[in-house]
Amino acid sequence: MRTIIIIAILGLFTLSLSSCSSPKTTAQFYHTHKHKQGVTNFKVPGWLVWMGGGLAQSLVQDPEAKAGLRLARKVKKLRFMATEGDNPITAVEVSDFVSHIRTSGFEDLIMVKEGSSTVHILSRERKDKLRNLVILVNDEDEFVYMDMKSRLKYEDLSELVNTILESEGAGQREPTPEESEGEEPVVAKKSPQA
Repeated sequence: MRTIIIIAILGLFTLSLSSCSSPKTTAQFYHTHKHKQGVTNFKVPGWLVWMGGGLAQSLVQDPEAKAGLRLARKVKKLRFMATEGDNPITAVEVSDFVSHIRTSGFEDLIMVKEGSSTVHILSRERKDKLRNLVILVNDEDEFVYMDMKSRLKYEDLSELVNTILESEGAGQREPTPEESEGEEPVVAKKSPQA
């Protein structure tokens, strides 16, 4: 009986080691690779982003910046890793990780492959909110990983885009019918912003 228990414990231990060999979540991937040589990493808690965004929003006058800071206040957590010069994270590890998170509900927003370089932008949604955003840039020499947990709505992103488009179009006006018949249109110039 004792031998069966020892074999069962060893089997469970072996199974747990094999399941930990390849990170399956964004947190596991971050914790597995953040201490490798040449990797720069940091983690920003959501309360710090929320507080910093609120302070900066009261100091900024530009409508584009204010809209961006309103979005920043909806970030819950941010993890970042990067390497430069020598990439200790292999392409196989990255592709295994991307495969694992796809099975857990992440979908590709953008995937670009050129030569040995790949860029993945993946997201996971729940109840019409962007809950997770993962950006991976992998090359022979460089690696960038960003994992953001948020409560962004698509309306928030749409509002930011509309604010940017409105401020871009504010310095221009439609030509009158007389101007469009051959005369040069008059364009209002934007005043420089500090």
